[in-house]
Amino acid sequence: MVDFKKLFKAWLFDWRLKRAIKEADRKAQTHRRKYLVIIYKERPLVLSMQGIKQQIRMHRFGKGFTAEKARKLAAYEAVPKNR
Repeated sequence: MVDFKKLFKAWLFDWRLKRAIKEADRKAQTHRRKYLVIIYKERPLVLSMQGIKQQIRMHRFGKGFTAEKARKLAAYEAVPKNR
């Protein structure tokens, strides 16, 4: 038997991820910055690379966490295209 609760949660996560990817692409083109889609507390979160670096400087992440690690852990990386 199909577990509809798990199926719905998976569908909802996919929908949120697609929406976050579109948002990251749109923001990358608008603001001309790199944006990452990171999974945080089982939800996709859109952050700019500059924002991640600022959060690291403010010690919001654990010790040893770098912007390069954030890029490796990201579900998606939006890079602005040349105009």
